[in-house]
Amino acid sequence: MNGAGKKVVVVTNSSSYEPRAEWVGELFKQQGAQVLWVETDFIHREKVKKVRSAPDHMYIDTVPYRKNLSVRRLYSQYDFARKAEKILEKEQADMVYMILPANSLAAAGDRLKRKMNRAVLVFDILDLWPESLGGKKLQKLWPFQCWRRLRDDHLKAADLVITECHYFQKFINAKQKKTAVVYWPKEVPEGWKMEAPENEAPENQVPVPESQTASENADINVGVSTPAVIHFAYLGSINNIIDIDGIVNFLEITGKMTPVFLHVVGDGENRGLFEEKLKSKGIKAEFYGAVYEEAVKAEIFSRCMFGINMMNPGVCVGLTMKSIDYFCYGLPLVNNIPGDTWELVKQEQIGINYRPDAALKCAQELLALAQSDRLKEIKYKMQSLYMKLFTQEAAENVIRERVFPLLEGGPK
Repeated sequence: MNGAGKKVVVVTNSSSYEPRAEWVGELFKQQGAQVLWVETDFIHREKVKKVRSAPDHMYIDTVPYRKNLSVRRLYSQYDFARKAEKILEKEQADMVYMILPANSLAAAGDRLKRKMNRAVLVFDILDLWPESLGGKKLQKLWPFQCWRRLRDDHLKAADLVITECHYFQKFINAKQKKTAVVYWPKEVPEGWKMEAPENEAPENQVPVPESQTASENADINVGVSTPAVIHFAYLGSINNIIDIDGIVNFLEITGKMTPVFLHVVGDGENRGLFEEKLKSKGIKAEFYGAVYEEAVKAEIFSRCMFGINMMNPGVCVGLTMKSIDYFCYGLPLVNNIPGDTWELVKQEQIGINYRPDAALKCAQELLALAQSDRLKEIKYKMQSLYMKLFTQEAAENVIRERVFPLLEGGPK
């Protein structure tokens, strides 16, 4: 694509999404396009405003908020979208690339599209609000229905709707031919090496052996090859959408068969509750807090055999950032998240999909896997999937294939 003479504006109202905004914009710059980033002066994670400046960037004076779920945050997003719309009206871009949420940006994009019909409009949905908050009763409340419609009623204006995973496309009102999936990428860590198995995996892999049926109170002989202690990793925020009860229940059941130890890399408002529930069940754990240094995280993961990827039922997430880290470091998954992750675990046989109504059977399947000689093969397979699906290069290839032609050919 030759982007010379084209103008692209990339918009995000969340500092958490700026890494995505930055690399997308840089891709267009590499093709000769003029790029403007419209971002926020409010740092979401720290809940502070900062004076910010960078070439080709505009930072909108954003209404601060203290709570993630609050009326003030919704107003902050509405105010940001209103200000961004005014900026975009003046810029007269050839393409507007908007990262959602905020849902109010979808409405602003729709209005802009009608005013500037020549501009290509792309929505990139990285999270679904309010669906990701979970709770079926919550979703039926009138304010949340309005919040969802603020996004869905305006997606038809876009020339392309990108989602962060395939699962999200079940919930949005967008035609399939106008959608694409760009997973949130994780850059290959410095010094990272892909470990090949001792023997290449056969084409027709034998499935993980099914456990024998056992009652909840049965004594289980796990055999002499069981590891002395099975170490699990949990990575990520410890908040209200994490299935703490499910994690504790699974570890308790598994711990009755063989000793278990949980390594928790993360922090959040429910850390105390998590610690208390683990302790009450006699489950040993170490909490490291938030870890951002890749080498430290890699060292912790090197002690672990499985990665836990579990959220509360009803939470609309198809793929978590923690799961991509598990793929990167080859940790087989203990997963209860539907959509993309569930299908990958099922099709590629890279762990277990946890079902609370079959918790004992799931624990037995995990022990069978821990006793098997497949762990090296699974690590290799997971790292291969990481390279294929979740690297920066993989994400950039989708942008080149689906977005670049729109800028070159104009709106469809």
